[in-house]
Amino acid sequence: CSADLKGAFHNHTRASDGKASLEEMAEVAAVLGWEYIGIADHSKASFQANGLDEARVEEQMKQIDALNASGRFSVHIFKGIECDILKDGLLDLEDEVLAKLDYVVASVHSSFSLSEEEMTKRLIRAMEHPSTTMLGHLTGRLLLRREGYAVDTRRIVDAAVANRVMIELNANPHRLDMDWRHWKRARDAGVLCVINPDAHWTDGLKDVRYGVEIARKGWLGPEDVVNTKGLEAMQKLLAEWKTG
Repeated sequence: CSADLKGAFHNHTRASDGKASLEEMAEVAAVLGWEYIGIADHSKASFQANGLDEARVEEQMKQIDALNASGRFSVHIFKGIECDILKDGLLDLEDEVLAKLDYVVASVHSSFSLSEEEMTKRLIRAMEHPSTTMLGHLTGRLLLRREGYAVDTRRIVDAAVANRVMIELNANPHRLDMDWRHWKRARDAGVLCVINPDAHWTDGLKDVRYGVEIARKGWLGPEDVVNTKGLEAMQKLLAEWKTG
């Protein structure tokens, strides 16, 4: 159930295309009873979403460190980014900046018309980057508005296992991506699921409930979903995840 989740990682603020401040997102996460919230604003290639360049990422990291140190909120704020996967599979920010973050959600927001082979190679190259922690909204679909791009999900699952990358179950009701039909195989292969709301405003944080329902439909239990872990376990996992 939604109460099993102790936090979520794919959330936006006004720094990119969100509607709420960093403080407002943390405050509502605390009201929801979460132990942590991750902030993952867009990176610079998503210019339409006011994506952050390296300097703005560094500035946001300082803001988050200061908020955590202040003890103002009962939730811990993790420092992340939703980093664009460029057409060639490279990530959109400098390696040294990505390495300073607690986690990186790598996502496609452009060049949707690549062939299945090209798109699959693109995503796998992004997952091979040492800073990639999570693969965001696998197919980029928007339900009833845009079909997902072509991608070989089986190869993506295998690459996620090989490169120790979590796959997001994007709980935004317009996405619900990765589709429920792929989760049982992903789980059996050893993939960790992370249920994220892709929240662009405070109410969007509650969308995790849709992700929980899709996870259950896909035969996942709490043990298969990484953000059922409490804060201390999550901090430890992310620190180890980065170092391999």
